[in-house]
Amino acid sequence: MLRHKKESDHLAAKFNEFSSLASAHVMIASFEIAVGHMFEPGADLDEISIFVSDMRRGFGSEVPSLETEALIRHMLGEDIAIDDLSVRTKTAAMIFTLMAWADFQQRDEAKVTHLVREAEQRAFERGHQPELA
Repeated sequence: MLRHKKESDHLAAKFNEFSSLASAHVMIASFEIAVGHMFEPGADLDEISIFVSDMRRGFGSEVPSLETEALIRHMLGEDIAIDDLSVRTKTAAMIFTLMAWADFQQRDEAKVTHLVREAEQRAFERGHQPELA
């Protein structure tokens, strides 16, 4: 949603800047939830590849394609090595995936807010202390 200026300005005014480790855990939980909504466990590899290819076409070459596929497959429970991925690459993969999820939701603010609140609760249950929306 942040690539759309009007929405970016609105959201930036509404939410504080991510400034804590707990915020990173909210992003991770958001990614997990979004991936769970978009794909079934054991999703066909082609389905994930097509999704990531579409993301790259839509968002540009900054999308780390192979790494995003690996991270999505890992979230779906596959035994995929992701430890060698840098924090920067994992973060980019998650952000682009969340942007695609928001696009699928037609950038509906209520749906995005619901996802964030669910992710905050998940992070809180895991022992992190995010500031709840």
